[in-house]
Amino acid sequence: MAEELFGWLFIGSIPLLYEKKKVARQFQVEAWLDLTQVLKELELDKAEKTTPTEHKPASYIV
Repeated sequence: MAEELFGWLFIGSIPLLYEKKKVARQFQVEAWLDLTQVLKELELDKAEKTTPTEHKPASYIV
């Protein structure tokens, strides 16, 4: 019988025991969702949140 490898995944402070391949996949998903590491490696800063300004009405030449 094949022995499955397991790993711990923490949700907050709650430990959950999952198959290692599922834990690895979860970490990949979290890495894609958290862009902090990508921004750090590309030496970029987060854009500041701005409020929309009034839009000027478009004028068309007919």
